[in-house]
Amino acid sequence: MLVRMFLVAANSGSNCPNRQSIEQSLNEVHIPGAAIVVVNASDILYEQAFGYHSLSPTVPMDVENSIFTLASISKTFIAIAVMQLVERELVDLDTDINQYLAESHRRIFHPRYPAHSITLRKLLSHSASIAVSNQTSDSFFQPGDTAFTQMTLADMCFTYLNPNTSNWLPKPPGTVSFYSNEGSSLAALVVERITKISYDQYVKENILKPLNIDIRKTGVRLTDFDNREELVKHYAYALNESFLSIWNQEMPRLNITQIPVDVPYQYL
Repeated sequence: MLVRMFLVAANSGSNCPNRQSIEQSLNEVHIPGAAIVVVNASDILYEQAFGYHSLSPTVPMDVENSIFTLASISKTFIAIAVMQLVERELVDLDTDINQYLAESHRRIFHPRYPAHSITLRKLLSHSASIAVSNQTSDSFFQPGDTAFTQMTLADMCFTYLNPNTSNWLPKPPGTVSFYSNEGSSLAALVVERITKISYDQYVKENILKPLNIDIRKTGVRLTDFDNREELVKHYAYALNESFLSIWNQEMPRLNITQIPVDVPYQYL
């Protein structure tokens, strides 16, 4: 949304949005808070916090200390990690990934099209025909760091992407695009197998540190952070209270609750 807003301003020949217009845009799409940073190749051109880090209690966003969950932006790091290995000629984008996974008794391939290799190129472009059901994907959401104690990255990939599951599109890999978190996770597993270190450790050592990013402010698990209060709180906007019961039916372990009504916005 914010990218679109800046592009509209640039295309119309107007000045960059001011604080009031940014806050209005956030309100219109029910975003409690944001930290906006504009950079060029060498400098920070603009840096400002908007809205709230937390709604209950009400805590303003802090551009220096509010830590956001990256969510799917983490796929950018997976792609960078893979391409670093390509540059080092340790992997090839069009080689069957089973060659890199090196599992003699477990292989990953489309059950209907076993002759169509699953490759890094297909995983990064979301064209490997992987389509894990929403019901299964919802089960990945767990409180705290529970998910990391239940299953390793390798076990997750081989459990849900093996040819005996129904988590595949009825199309050959390479012929259709379908957004896949699990496909990206599989690419991260290849990084682990080739480098022989955990994926998150690889990112810290080979991407974050060279960028001079303070790795004390980064992590994968909640236990990676010394002060969890710096993590921006999660909220979901609901048009009505029926959403609450639906979400709790689908993910009861998360214990989603409605926040008090005396907050700046109506969120759950």
